[in-house]
Amino acid sequence: MSEQQAWALYPPDPASRYETPMLLYAIGFYACYAVGVAGLAPMWAAGVLGVIFLVRYFNQAHEMIHADTKRERGWHPARMMLIIMGPIYIGYRELRESHLLHHREEGSPRDPDLLMMSESPAKAALWCLLQPELSTVDYIQRFGLPPKLAARMVVHAVIFAALMWLGGWWGALMYNVMTRVGNGVAFFVFAWVVHMPWLWGQVRPPRLPGWLARIWVLLVSWDNLVGIRFHFLHHVFPHIPDRHLPEVSRRLAFD
Repeated sequence: MSEQQAWALYPPDPASRYETPMLLYAIGFYACYAVGVAGLAPMWAAGVLGVIFLVRYFNQAHEMIHADTKRERGWHPARMMLIIMGPIYIGYRELRESHLLHHREEGSPRDPDLLMMSESPAKAALWCLLQPELSTVDYIQRFGLPPKLAARMVVHAVIFAALMWLGGWWGALMYNVMTRVGNGVAFFVFAWVVHMPWLWGQVRPPRLPGWLARIWVLLVSWDNLVGIRFHFLHHVFPHIPDRHLPEVSRRLAFD
């Protein structure tokens, strides 16, 4: 299947398809934090649900990055109300640019995700936990620090500090565990797991065990599951929404 055929058969979604779900998952994450801090539910329970919201938010953000930006709303709060993963954090536009650079430079020395793709799973996991800082430093080294980005980063830092102050010591611990676990696991899966030989380079990669697939779909989503299994095809045809990748795999296998 040629690239031209792929664009004709599987056009990209409008970015607007993902904006509202992304916003709702962000609101759900912050609501979990508020519920835990207010003592309306055990912090551990609110934290687990918060991690689920964060991973679902991550998936919507990833899909929106690859969607047709010509068909996105001129302004939408989803691109402003981010889940702030740490005290040093860039904006949506910069995260998008960094991710698209990963697609262009995958595996090369210029790949911004290269450290998170280290052969050592322990090293990769450590860099995934530090992804907010890693991506920020990498972006500024490549593109500088324009005033608008500096202002956004200041706003993010102030919001992060306010969230820590409102939550107190236990709230701050809860928030950072939610963000580091949720964001770290998401990046470990999409930067390390899917680039390993058992999935990478395969048109028809192996399935996850049935029990694990059912839990994954329940907690994260079916789109995320197929996005993991067919991540190599996502790199070949990055504009194709994850939900179409199983059909693309079958088409390529039988061409």
